[in-house]
Amino acid sequence: MYRTISRKWLLAAILLSSSLLFACSGDTGPTGPAGGQGTAGPPGPGIPGPSGSSTVPVESAEKINVSILSVDVPAGGGAPTVELRLSDDLGFGLSGLPASAMSFALAQLSPGQNGGSSEWQSYVTRGPQATTESAGAGTYADNGDGTYTYTFAQALTAYAGGPVFSDIKTHRLGVEIRTNRYLPENIPANNAPYDFVPAGGVPVEERLIVNNAACNACHDNLEVHGEARFDVEYCVTCHNPYSIDPDTAAEPWGGSVDMKVMIHKIHYGVNLANGYRVIGYNNTPHDYSNIVFTQDVRNCTTCHQESDAAVPQASNWREVQNRAACGTCHDDIDWDAGDHPGGYVFTDDTLCALCHGEARGPSELQVATVHQIPEAEAAKAFSYEVVSVTNAGPGQFPIATIRVSNPLDGTTYDINDPAGPFQIGSSRLNLDISWTSVALGNLDPDDDLARPADSGAPFAPIQVNFQSGAVADGSGNFTKTASAAIPTAIMGSGLAVLEGRAAVDIGGSLDNLPVSSDVLPFAITDASAQPRRRIVNIDKCNDCHKNLALHGDNRSGNTEVCSTCHNPNATDVQQRGVADTDCFDDLGTVEESIDMKRMVHRIHAGNVGICGYRNSSHDYNGVVYPGRLNNCEGCHLAGTYYPVDPTAVLATTIDTGDDRSSLIDDVAISPNSSVCSSCHTSSLAKNHMTQNGGDFLARKDDTGAMISTGNETCQLCHGPGASADVGELHGVGGFRFN
Repeated sequence: MYRTISRKWLLAAILLSSSLLFACSGDTGPTGPAGGQGTAGPPGPGIPGPSGSSTVPVESAEKINVSILSVDVPAGGGAPTVELRLSDDLGFGLSGLPASAMSFALAQLSPGQNGGSSEWQSYVTRGPQATTESAGAGTYADNGDGTYTYTFAQALTAYAGGPVFSDIKTHRLGVEIRTNRYLPENIPANNAPYDFVPAGGVPVEERLIVNNAACNACHDNLEVHGEARFDVEYCVTCHNPYSIDPDTAAEPWGGSVDMKVMIHKIHYGVNLANGYRVIGYNNTPHDYSNIVFTQDVRNCTTCHQESDAAVPQASNWREVQNRAACGTCHDDIDWDAGDHPGGYVFTDDTLCALCHGEARGPSELQVATVHQIPEAEAAKAFSYEVVSVTNAGPGQFPIATIRVSNPLDGTTYDINDPAGPFQIGSSRLNLDISWTSVALGNLDPDDDLARPADSGAPFAPIQVNFQSGAVADGSGNFTKTASAAIPTAIMGSGLAVLEGRAAVDIGGSLDNLPVSSDVLPFAITDASAQPRRRIVNIDKCNDCHKNLALHGDNRSGNTEVCSTCHNPNATDVQQRGVADTDCFDDLGTVEESIDMKRMVHRIHAGNVGICGYRNSSHDYNGVVYPGRLNNCEGCHLAGTYYPVDPTAVLATTIDTGDDRSSLIDDVAISPNSSVCSSCHTSSLAKNHMTQNGGDFLARKDDTGAMISTGNETCQLCHGPGASADVGELHGVGGFRFN
């Protein structure tokens, strides 16, 4: 409260005072003739007032923009003097920041030796760890115009734990600001990493490996150490090979908190032979030994993005091979004892390039090759397409035509080939027919489908198995008629989703390939097919998951395929209640909704357990989302996270009752409350929803319409531009990498 209200009022006061410099409005009349030159009067009393200022107090800013203007290092490595400017988003200079709120990091970069990586080393240290220097340690000046000057406490040659100073090596200065040292909370400020050469000129040696955008694609706004360190290029000034956590120095990793060691080990987590932990501030333990990366750990280019011109050394992951980098994940190798395959004993890192170097090593041993994911590479040769769906009116049996092609050469697959990828192993190829595109729920008010009351997944789509009975047309297309008809009471449009997995021989054994599903809207009674509303983009899922593929790689690369089964009428009741199964033992007998809008929010919030195929247990309780839960656009398309019309979106079933084929005995949650209560789980939040029309004990009729004593009015306060706009309350606009 203090930060937002006080700064707004302070800025308002500044604007008001400036407005008083201008006359009040009114009719001034026509301009009169110029008067004659008068005689000069005597000087007035008092001292001259200040001229107009382009600065405002730092406390008025919502964000502090730091820019380094210059760094001057006296000859021989004397104490550096830094000049910098602080400004707000309007460009006004910010004055009044005390020395206690500003700190500096300074490091020198040395080229790699004998096959090793280039290395930063910090001048400022505390014991075996790199650290920052408070602006209170040296000479600090607020120049009153938004600029500040700081001279370090001592010459660079005098820092005992620092590198041997060289005026021709690249140096990096970084800044951190902590206004919470004198204000109730922190004002965000960038770290402004600034590379320079003390002797002058443009830095030749660089080490720019990973961009912030790569980290924040998954982490949204990666900040550590108390909301003051945000920039990867700043992190490395301390997290370098010379910085050691003394509390874990005796561990196999030697206590290293070097960036390449620490980040690789954190993400490799559960795969490490020796685990990894750090003892942090105030002796806080941080154990990463059980971390499960959200995608295949061989996806090096998720972080190391060579297409980004801002990180010219991103290719180091494959071009610079050495024990320090590779051993971060391959920690089961004792390099000195000859444990490396082939029994090699290393004298230095130049030996790595003999096998793994792109210029000298055999192609099958090059780093980029051995980190390829064979299944993902093979899947590039497959593309699914739903060509058409006809005869899909109420009571009709849909006729579907599909095509599977190879985008690499333009050929098509014969899906009926007995030796082909869809007739061998555990391959699958199914078309899911779901309805309606306005509100997926696979309703059947007249019970035309005769679904069983006590078995099966509730309100599943019609499925057409294309592994048998498909008729080829000779041009690569295959057609088959569904064995079930569109229910007679259904109107609107539906979705046809082609999903499945190809089976191919990889390394002498059959492997299943995750092939992206394809979706085609089709008309039931509409004059033309109407697509489903778009809420999320699969690319946002894949920022973290790379290739989101589930259910044995059958369903991949498309959120629509998920929604056909994970609809508001579905729960995991089919997998519940079977004794002596993981589901029964771990999660109990009470069914959970698998409605996409509720389930996915709860998985990422870490408060649900779902029973899956063959009564398997999927316990997401305690899952820690790597991003920020309040960043709705981490998953959602812009503007699609506002309250919905509760009469247009189906309520979420949480209890299917005695007859899972019917909705009339279901217990449901009204649609907006279903979503919001997935993250906002407190009783206070639930009461707020209920008082504003939410219903946690709603019923449904056989058309899926909600029967409720309430009427959700969420849009009135939480809609776009309203008093409690969801986007504003969640701070969505503050995530610059959305």
